[in-house]
Amino acid sequence: MYHPGKLFFALCGLLCSTNAWNNGLQKTPAMGFNTWNRFHCDINETLIRETALQMKELGFLDAGYTFINIDDCWLTKTRDANGLLVTDPVKFPTGLKNLTDFLHGLGFQAGIYEDLGSETCAGFAGSLNHELTDARLFVDLGFDYAKIDNCNSAGFNGTNPERFQRWTDALTQVQQETGKMLFYSLVEWQSFDAWTWGPALANSWRIYDDIQSDWGRITAILNNASFIGSFSSFWGHNDLDMLENGNGALTLAEQRSHFTAWALAKSPLLVGTDVSQLSQDSLDIMLNPEIIAINQDVGIGEPLTPFFWGKNPDGTWDPTFPAQYWSGFFEDQQHTAIMYINFNDQTVDLNFSFSHSPHLQASKSYAVRDLWKHEDIGAFSDFFFDASIPTHDVRAYIFTEQV
Repeated sequence: MYHPGKLFFALCGLLCSTNAWNNGLQKTPAMGFNTWNRFHCDINETLIRETALQMKELGFLDAGYTFINIDDCWLTKTRDANGLLVTDPVKFPTGLKNLTDFLHGLGFQAGIYEDLGSETCAGFAGSLNHELTDARLFVDLGFDYAKIDNCNSAGFNGTNPERFQRWTDALTQVQQETGKMLFYSLVEWQSFDAWTWGPALANSWRIYDDIQSDWGRITAILNNASFIGSFSSFWGHNDLDMLENGNGALTLAEQRSHFTAWALAKSPLLVGTDVSQLSQDSLDIMLNPEIIAINQDVGIGEPLTPFFWGKNPDGTWDPTFPAQYWSGFFEDQQHTAIMYINFNDQTVDLNFSFSHSPHLQASKSYAVRDLWKHEDIGAFSDFFFDASIPTHDVRAYIFTEQV
């Protein structure tokens, strides 16, 4: 695993430039569901239908979770005589077009997975040298979203940007032929520098190894994201990977921190659990409208970024203890979102001076709203304090400038 140092990020944040590929889709981060984290290859048509129905009933669709995405293992290991991908007839007996019609009828959009190598990560037929054929097929089948992975791609001797450009070109040509453009999510492996070139090619790009339902992996991903926020804005977003809420041994505090951090880093929010087994507490976390509003803000495209590391000196690269204090404008420059995560192993207080944040003015007074308590907590000037944040828990606020 490649771990670029903070010096690279600091320099590239100043010197690297990219031209965003605005294909007219998803100004704000994508929200929805993906099969992989919880189900891996154990997927079928019934699971997708039932998940969609449950997500609509539980309020996910109304909250903005519009994509239902099928990950790896939906297809067979070989193509047919015409070179087309073949849907697994046992898992999806009525066909994928019938399934996407069903999803569309509920109000969702549909997503599909492929790999730009010779095989997918799970060993099924890959898209190498079939990119245009597969893009046409996905449109014909009624899909709206394509997740393109990067396993088994040694057969193409180009760079990662050159590999993924083939799918950008294929999707662009299919749009010219049909008028239909797919959301394009790419998953880079090994080098992990897609934030420097991904904005020119795709709607979202992965920034780290696969997520796990493990606090250590969550902190490592967030540490990486803390140095590259400048590459993410409207139409193109750093992808911190799918949500693990509801999976494994994450405490409710850790689930709350995980969700808040992903949302406020403006990552896509893709549910990755069995929604039929969600506790009410986990459900309430992922449906918090005040947190989702920041992720889906149509006024400010940039994510929150760190302004004070807390325990570590500012700018420290530490996968086990990332930056604790983050800020960013919300809706306009009179509203500022603030996030604090307690990475300590004990309960602590939080405090900071307004002058620490580039999004607050030390000379101004701000009305503060707590986004997890859902209440206004008063007006503050120059300095902010809040007490007793439990271990691995989060606080999120909106500071509104008072005139």
